[in-house]
Amino acid sequence: MFSRVEADAADGAVDSWLERLDAAGAGPSSRAATQVRYVLTHREIYYVPRVEIDAFAATVLRDGTLSNLRPIDVLNMTKLAGSFVTPIDRTVGRLAGVSGVARPVLAAPTPPILGTLLDIAIETGRLHWKSGSNPPLKRNAIARGRLTWRTDPDGRQRPTLVDRPRAVFLPAKPVWYVDPATMEAGPVELGIAPELAAIAVSSPALTQRQAERSQIVWRRAVAPGGADAPASRTPAEFVDDDPIPVLRLDAARFAFAELRFAYGGREVGAADRDDAFQVAAGPSQKIWPRRRDAEDRARKRLIQAGFTPVEPDEAGNDPRLLRDAYRLGLEDDAGWARFVHVGLPRLRADGWRVEFGGSFGLEIVEPGDDWDARFVENENHWFDLDLGITIQGERVALLPILVEALRERGRLGRDARAEGEPLFARLPSGAYAVLPAERVNRLLATLVELFDTNGLTADGRLALTAAHVGVLDEIVRDGGIRWDGGIALRTLVERLNALPAGRTVTVPAEFQGTLRSYQHDGVAWLQMLREYGFGAVLADDMGLGKTVQLLAHAAIERAHDRLTAPILIVAPTSVVPNWRAEIARFTPHLRVLSLTGAERAERFEHIGDHDVVLTTYALLQRDADRLLPREWSLAVLDEAQAVKNPRSKGAQHVRRLRARQRIALTGTPIENHLDELWSIFAFAVPALLGERAAFARRFRTPIEKRNDLARRKALALRVRPFLLRRTKEAVEADLPPKSEIVARVELDGAQRDLYETIRLAMHKRVRDEVNRRGVERSRIVVLDALLKLRQVCCDPRLVKLPAARAAKGSAKLEALLDMLPDLLADGRRILLFSQFTSMLDLIKPELLRLGVKYVELRGATRDRVTPVARFQSGEIPLFLISLKAGGTGLNLTAADTVIHYDPWWNPAVVRQATDRAHRIGQEHPVFVYKLVTVGTVEERILEMQARKAALADGIFEDAAGAAPLDADAIDRLFAPFG
Repeated sequence: MFSRVEADAADGAVDSWLERLDAAGAGPSSRAATQVRYVLTHREIYYVPRVEIDAFAATVLRDGTLSNLRPIDVLNMTKLAGSFVTPIDRTVGRLAGVSGVARPVLAAPTPPILGTLLDIAIETGRLHWKSGSNPPLKRNAIARGRLTWRTDPDGRQRPTLVDRPRAVFLPAKPVWYVDPATMEAGPVELGIAPELAAIAVSSPALTQRQAERSQIVWRRAVAPGGADAPASRTPAEFVDDDPIPVLRLDAARFAFAELRFAYGGREVGAADRDDAFQVAAGPSQKIWPRRRDAEDRARKRLIQAGFTPVEPDEAGNDPRLLRDAYRLGLEDDAGWARFVHVGLPRLRADGWRVEFGGSFGLEIVEPGDDWDARFVENENHWFDLDLGITIQGERVALLPILVEALRERGRLGRDARAEGEPLFARLPSGAYAVLPAERVNRLLATLVELFDTNGLTADGRLALTAAHVGVLDEIVRDGGIRWDGGIALRTLVERLNALPAGRTVTVPAEFQGTLRSYQHDGVAWLQMLREYGFGAVLADDMGLGKTVQLLAHAAIERAHDRLTAPILIVAPTSVVPNWRAEIARFTPHLRVLSLTGAERAERFEHIGDHDVVLTTYALLQRDADRLLPREWSLAVLDEAQAVKNPRSKGAQHVRRLRARQRIALTGTPIENHLDELWSIFAFAVPALLGERAAFARRFRTPIEKRNDLARRKALALRVRPFLLRRTKEAVEADLPPKSEIVARVELDGAQRDLYETIRLAMHKRVRDEVNRRGVERSRIVVLDALLKLRQVCCDPRLVKLPAARAAKGSAKLEALLDMLPDLLADGRRILLFSQFTSMLDLIKPELLRLGVKYVELRGATRDRVTPVARFQSGEIPLFLISLKAGGTGLNLTAADTVIHYDPWWNPAVVRQATDRAHRIGQEHPVFVYKLVTVGTVEERILEMQARKAALADGIFEDAAGAAPLDADAIDRLFAPFG
């Protein structure tokens, strides 16, 4: 956007061009008898220069001379009707209006307007210097000139140009000059900023005294651009340096610092008003201009160091506190020690002068390198920690010093010291010890939360529980502290902080399974924690066998007669069937009691007769009065993220469970924030992370809000002995190329009733058809019956029968929607297969509700390339595929997880679909999940496949070698579970 002045200048240039073009084309005879002429005047009023431009109407004689000059009202020039007023003259009139000069003369216009007026007026060829009788001024710009001063006969100095001693400056923007000797004028570049140049050339005519007075400011503001200063009779040397800050430390009513500034031999403060200081130097003098900006920087630096100016009411009547005095903090003696030890050397290095008054006394001592940790073991897994340092040959208790330092730090609102800054701790003698930053920071990061939840004993020791032993190795090893005594405790620390690999444990023969090496390590870890009375959080990645490790741990406990009370396992409702199946598979000798269903009240009295008791999170709350008072050998939370909200009823109930060992199983110990981790550990190892409010203050807030790496490291150190997490990538070498997981889902309510209704009807129809026509000729009827049962297992809405309309909800769909968020949160790339495209249509709205992005492939999909490319590139994490459309011909190695929502009866078809991900080019282990409803035809098929792998082939196709589908097999498929 152009300014008004710039726009007028542009219009003026065009008007001037048009005027000259018109005049040249019309010829001399058409010249107007009357013209507007401009007279440029430069005069002084009380020695202050003033620029005026007058407008006249003049008659132009044939010889070119002017006569009959008549003043013109410039502001009304745009209204003049005379033909002699040209467009460019009207532009001048418009500029007059911009200048706001309500008179016929454009007097002292602003620099930008003056510059524009001069540009326009000189282009007309009708601009005269001082009188219309003088010839018009000729434009001659000077690309580079230098400002200097001339002394006129009146003894005053006026600015002019070097090499043009009679030139007069015009304070325009840019600056103009007029040379009366040559009648030349134009802009001149002085090497100074345009605004500064306009001010510089507008100088009044200076007397000698005024010239000498102006030199200080001139040299600071203008001379760096290459302009000469006004001449001085006395030779003077200007000092182009900042003053030297002088900091004097002293004590009156309190310790304070006085800040002054040395200009040569003179010290000044804020109250001094002089702008410069003169220092005699032989026949000449030195002039030191005052640098208030440098003084302000020094004051600001002092304030940034924690100082505040002393207020008059604080100073009392002490004159030392009434001028340029600052105090540090609020009687913060440790802050003074820090400032003297760290701040003053930095100030001295930057040229500050530091002085000490006689009343300022502060002793700072350096401790030796011999720091030690002594441990006194008490009963019931408690011990006292005593840290000491050697100062001037004597041992001083370190913990009280650290506690006081932490309290002082909290009182002053400082959550952490600057990196690399030592801690200044007050000793009993009153002196201050300088504790090295690196060692202290490591100690504080480890001990800060312990100080918050555990007080010191009377003799300066820290009382801790055995749950805190995980931090001691960090204190001793990384803190460079000598361990003194506590051999048994040191052994425990070493065992807890060692990696689980390499520990040995013997699994009893009753355990019906083979543990992989990492699973063996996990069981040994659980056994070691049980030995010392600790709980555990087993947080292995999904699919790595947390259930198997827990059952092996339980088998060892039973083999050693330590199951004097049952094991309580609390799990989500959908997972309880899987626990029953896994216990039956790996530990069939354990007696299992399932406290689920409406009839569970009848089974409470039999709890003591079983080894394992299964319940759900929801039922634990309902049955709290029967389950919470009991003593359990083990209390196990499966999918422990279910109690991630510490305020929930479920979390509160599980924390009240009484057990000799508590174990939390979870693949996602942290989903959203650290409060979830605290909630899980509040169950598993209650004393480890302290109270929730203290945990939030010491860990959650610094880590989540400020990304405090030291706090994060301290938290990791705290939980490390009691949390074991292995990812599938970490144990990839020990995993099979493909892991298959059967996720069992239990039908209930209307869905279970619908299944039983259809099963009974279909079983009778199939049996009658087989009896009447035989197995082979009854194939279509059998397939239709199995189809309807499978549809009920997937979702009752798939069944096109009137009876299905009353059944609301699908247990399998709910189980899927529970799985997907956890898998996606773990970064899984998922293929979801279903034989029923109508089931995919029911799943998609639920995915939209959860905000899960997906692509889809089914038989009707024409463009198969785009969805595959989007999934393979990593853009989309979930691929919905109909079994028929995606069973072959696809390479989807970006996937590491396959879910079969309704596994096909033919295992070869399922393997083909799975191999879309599990094939050459796959770099990660593949996890295959099969969703199977408990007590349905789906589970029957799995049993039959386990006994006779070729049976499923015979159900649907005449594959070579397929086992025949006989009447007994059909009866078993449709038989009730019991």
